[in-house]
Amino acid sequence: MATAERNDGAELDAFLSAHAPVKSDAHFAAGTVVGDWRLTGFLGRGGSSEVYRAVHAVSSKAAAVKMLLRDDAAARARFDREARFVNANEDAAFPRCLGAGEYEGRPFVAMELLEPMALPCTDRAVADYILAVAAGVAVLHSQGLVHRDLKPQNVMRRENGDLVIIDFGLLKHVPTETADRLPMSISVVDGKAVGAGTPRYSAPEQFGGGEITPAADIHALGAIVDECFKGRLPRCWERIVRRATSSIPGQRYRDIRTFMHAVRTRHRARHLLTAAVFAAAIALAAAAVIWHAESNLEKKSEEDRLLQERIDREHEEIQEMLQRDVY
Repeated sequence: MATAERNDGAELDAFLSAHAPVKSDAHFAAGTVVGDWRLTGFLGRGGSSEVYRAVHAVSSKAAAVKMLLRDDAAARARFDREARFVNANEDAAFPRCLGAGEYEGRPFVAMELLEPMALPCTDRAVADYILAVAAGVAVLHSQGLVHRDLKPQNVMRRENGDLVIIDFGLLKHVPTETADRLPMSISVVDGKAVGAGTPRYSAPEQFGGGEITPAADIHALGAIVDECFKGRLPRCWERIVRRATSSIPGQRYRDIRTFMHAVRTRHRARHLLTAAVFAAAIALAAAAVIWHAESNLEKKSEEDRLLQERIDREHEEIQEMLQRDVY
């Protein structure tokens, strides 16, 4: 009976949490029906949009509904770019699109509801985390796209633990020919640079109007690793982060696959060093044995020489004695 009451209480808490009133600073009130979705919770706000927890009006399926608030041309273009990408891509590294439309002239997109996650802090956990994120980034790069705003807040997970990259508002197509590449464009919204990403993770060229390449995402991944270890990098990660976050794009890893290989083989240098030290120790030991053996041989030869000289002297003395006795 007590167990049933506890279960009922847990279910009630979960229901109330999922259908909590939207915070007062949100633009839309709780209960607002947006397309097929009823808003039930406020999840957060970006530079030009807000994200709400919602449930489907018929199936009650939970979702995250992202709505554009700022309706200037640049913001609309970024929102439409993200909506198109999420709708077109079915890779597990990206959120599933559940629908899209407009509400009171404002576009919205409904996506699967994901969970935030804490950054890992141990060597193996950080490697698994960053490789999973990098695998998603590799999919983007293979399509000629650069995310430009990779950060821990834009990496979430499903209930099964799979990592998912979100927020594609700054997604940029990078032409394959260098001559066709365009410099970074930045606009200012409410005193903040829009298009430059997040300063803690963004590459220098994103703020300096430089050419944007996949190296910008590699810089962000290196910065995320640094944050995982709170700046106290284990030795096997130091070289990786230093190269990934170089201020010069050309000195970073040449592509995301090379970065991933460096992460997977981060301990190899240490193992090679250990093997080299071990081999050197064996060589020194062998040299010592040989030297000892040669020393013993030299010592033995010297003893034989002295003995032979003694025998020769005694033989000469005997010969002299015999000659005296004869004569």
